[in-house]
Amino acid sequence: MSKRIFGFGIIGAGVIAPTHCSAIRQIPNARIVAFCDLERGKAAKLASEQASEAGVPDVYTDFHAMLRRDDIDVVEILTWSGVHAEQATAAAEAGKHLIITKPVDTRLERIDALIETCRRCGVKLGATHQFRGFPAYKRLKAAIDDGRLGRLYMGNGFLKWWRSQEYYDSAAWRGTWNLDGGGALMNQSIHYVDMLTWLMGRPKNLRGFIATHAHNIEVEDCATAAIQFENGALGTFQGATCIYQGMPSRIEVHAERGNVVIEGDKIVLWNVEGEPLEKGTAGTGSVANPGSGLELAVDAHVEQISDVLAAIEEGRDPVINGSEARRAVEIILAVYHSAWSGETIHFPLTRDPMPPSML
Repeated sequence: MSKRIFGFGIIGAGVIAPTHCSAIRQIPNARIVAFCDLERGKAAKLASEQASEAGVPDVYTDFHAMLRRDDIDVVEILTWSGVHAEQATAAAEAGKHLIITKPVDTRLERIDALIETCRRCGVKLGATHQFRGFPAYKRLKAAIDDGRLGRLYMGNGFLKWWRSQEYYDSAAWRGTWNLDGGGALMNQSIHYVDMLTWLMGRPKNLRGFIATHAHNIEVEDCATAAIQFENGALGTFQGATCIYQGMPSRIEVHAERGNVVIEGDKIVLWNVEGEPLEKGTAGTGSVANPGSGLELAVDAHVEQISDVLAAIEEGRDPVINGSEARRAVEIILAVYHSAWSGETIHFPLTRDPMPPSML
């Protein structure tokens, strides 16, 4: 363990911020120096909760002022999706390493420009996709990589949650193309889109559909896509926030020598040739409440944030770097592009699709 202590500045004091704070507290060579939020009271509340022997973290409402601090080495961006690249670019140009919550941004052009800015400024760009750190998914990924399942045939992902109209009305950015970047796919489902491509490999072709059924919002609350992967496997993905009372989130992998199904954070079917048959019930974090399964989420954030700090010291890219985090955004934008154009999308996606309301 390095003796260097990394100072963290956190931009955004919303729902995910306490999880990041809990993770940083568990990392010996990390400490929170400052919080920034447009609502000073929210930042001040978090700062008081993170008081330590080093004192109470400072509070800002102007992130540019926070970036001028020499004792901040790493900036975490936990704000509205549509401003991630803008804020991260300013931080990179101030010489700060970056960790960005999902999505890294909502437009490919901005993500690509940010990756180049970080390279030019010599700072590391990391992202958090915490489900990669959950034991059930890590076990499945290892089995695939070890070849124990054989050739992959099909991979399916389902996130069928419920969000009330009050949820969307609670903040002006929610449910908008400009600041939320999309709806049930870009906001709620992106972790499971990331999970599917992490397990199944890169996409080759995609056909998608979106709809808005139950909410007064600009964006979709229901989406489905059919995917052909580069390795020949096929897949489907469904994401929604309009499902009555919500359903368990679910990942299915079907392969030459086995079938594995994970609901929430638990394996409910492990049927792999030469291995004991396992059957179970869904775990936490599997229905409409994204705050459940918190302990696993904190542990996964500890792992991913620690990897960014190790990458800084070792002079390598983080495991979940900008390019890796870009892939889930590319798939989601391909669904939107296909839905609006009626076309089958061939990867790589060459341009950012624009919703009809923004053309």
